[in-house]
Amino acid sequence: MCTRWSDPQWIREELRRKWDSGRILQALLTEDDLFPLRLPLKRPKSNEVNENFAEISHWIKRLRDHSRQGIGFGYELIEREMVHRQSGRNLLPTHAIVPTVQDALRLLKKEREANKFLELAGGMTAHWPALQEWAGRYPHKVLAAGDDWTGILAVMKWFSLNPRCGLYLRQLDIPGIDTKFIERRKGILTELLNIILPERAIDHNVSSFEQQFGLRIKPVQVRMRLLDQAQYIQGLSDLTIPVEQLKDWSPAADRVFITENEINGLCFPDTENSLVIFGLGYGVDILKAIAWLKEKEIYYWGDLDTHGFAILDQVRSFLPQTRSLLMEESILLQHRALWSVEDKPFLGQLTRLSPEEQRLLCSLQNNTWGKGVRLEQERVSFQQVKQCLREKLIPKGSFAQSDFPGCPV
Repeated sequence: MCTRWSDPQWIREELRRKWDSGRILQALLTEDDLFPLRLPLKRPKSNEVNENFAEISHWIKRLRDHSRQGIGFGYELIEREMVHRQSGRNLLPTHAIVPTVQDALRLLKKEREANKFLELAGGMTAHWPALQEWAGRYPHKVLAAGDDWTGILAVMKWFSLNPRCGLYLRQLDIPGIDTKFIERRKGILTELLNIILPERAIDHNVSSFEQQFGLRIKPVQVRMRLLDQAQYIQGLSDLTIPVEQLKDWSPAADRVFITENEINGLCFPDTENSLVIFGLGYGVDILKAIAWLKEKEIYYWGDLDTHGFAILDQVRSFLPQTRSLLMEESILLQHRALWSVEDKPFLGQLTRLSPEEQRLLCSLQNNTWGKGVRLEQERVSFQQVKQCLREKLIPKGSFAQSDFPGCPV
């Protein structure tokens, strides 16, 4: 049969689209104007009737045989009389009408899923009537959660009785529910809790599930090394401190280096009255909370690539006194043999770079020396690092001449 014309399979495919969009399940819950569903059929044109009369007759018969008239459920046909000078009067189907949602479900063989949806939605709305609109809007999410709903409703009940409890997720005592159950369903729980909880129990200005609903989060840690032996704390120099505690501690050091690479932080030379913070990458934003950094001399040493300058710009957004370290064109060109390729360069504009830094960024973005040129921090000669500190930063006599174990020379 000519595939230009709508057949019973085409009608089922149209219904499938309605199913996939959630409209059919939605019609089970709420008053909806979807049914009776009227589907205009792709049909033969009048000039095709004579030359394709046998094929058209077969097409009409097949539509009728699979209609409500033929099988007792499904679609009904609207037919229009067409008069042709050679073939005479004929009734030609123009529309298929699916009268009810039940007819659609039977045609799609989705009665079982529909009954399951009604069961789940009924259980939800019995506890939380406010969820009926959500269930109607996202019926496939209801079905996808399936047997998890008992646990989901238990978690929701716990949060409603214990708003902004200040506990770790691991500490929640919900019968039959472990931490992983909640962790794996944070997305749907976030949607539902935002509906059922009062506004005072939700913080909309944060992104994490824990912070939004008043749970305690794993402390954000900042790793640093004290570079002046006179400032070690009971012999300790390598410290990892929660940012909430770090912001209340003001170290004696007047100078702070920030570097992304961990090994460079570990190898950073002893330097009088200084410390180094390392390993944060784009996560340097957490340093915003540390007010005492605004009173320090700040140096940022990043990769010599577009993202290195983007992080430098980011640091200057809250520490405007920051100066760059070893991020110069001369350093880049001296290490040509050690260049690598930056796969996804940053191509945006930055507003907090010096003119020299801006020129170098533009050269990197414009592939002046080749596509995606980058010099990673750890590839810079360690002697170059020491020389830079000796010449540009450190008063005479304050730089430790000895190398550290494990550091490249």
